[in-house]
Amino acid sequence: MAIKLEEITTDITLEIDEEVISIADYKKASDSFLELVKELSKNVANAKTSENDWQVKVYAGSIGVGVLPGITNAYADRVREVMVSGIRSLANGIRPIEFTDKAIGHAKSLASLFKKAGTLNPNVRIWSKRDESVQMDRVIATNADDMLAASYEEDGSVDGILERLDAHGTLGFIIYDVIDERAVRCEISEKDIPTALNSFRQRVEVIGKVKYRKDGMPVSIHASRIINFPKPSEIPSLVEMRKMLNGGTGT
Repeated sequence: MAIKLEEITTDITLEIDEEVISIADYKKASDSFLELVKELSKNVANAKTSENDWQVKVYAGSIGVGVLPGITNAYADRVREVMVSGIRSLANGIRPIEFTDKAIGHAKSLASLFKKAGTLNPNVRIWSKRDESVQMDRVIATNADDMLAASYEEDGSVDGILERLDAHGTLGFIIYDVIDERAVRCEISEKDIPTALNSFRQRVEVIGKVKYRKDGMPVSIHASRIINFPKPSEIPSLVEMRKMLNGGTGT
């Protein structure tokens, strides 16, 4: 059921104009919306954000959820502007500068609701206060897939923190970039399992065949070699380096 315009009291509001939806779709919608708000907040604020920076309101008598800025939130207006303009850009096939891969994924999830409707667009909107709204059309999901998909393959390497080991089906793990936590899927062979296990939650460089997106960002790699970065305890201190440079005299 649609939210009446005069009832909107939140800064950013997700509206689902459906009489009845499944539990799965409601959870997917609310989770994706709130995660999109959090991801854009982190990017816009360019600093560590707090869980108390946003307050959530669930609208009674309709299918809607909105967020209000907490007293510590100094960036709410910018997040609201970025969300609306970014979704419009995605609908036009343009990647928004402020949207990370995670943000694009959350927007795709909202535009993919109610798959049973086939090609019909979901009745899902995001409101910027009462001023304007953007429709989460299915073309957003299509464009998001195109932006995040692998486009070409060549020899290369990726580095990051090795996590999420997976032996179900294709052997592999996920590497997370140390700066933006962007995930890259790494496929390995049986011989690489001991190295991967010993490198869990450590920074590594993986060399092999890399699949890249159109914008040059890596999506996945078929590993031929895994190289460990030195642990902090293995890196010599400034004093120790001076000693080594001075032939061990320390002068």
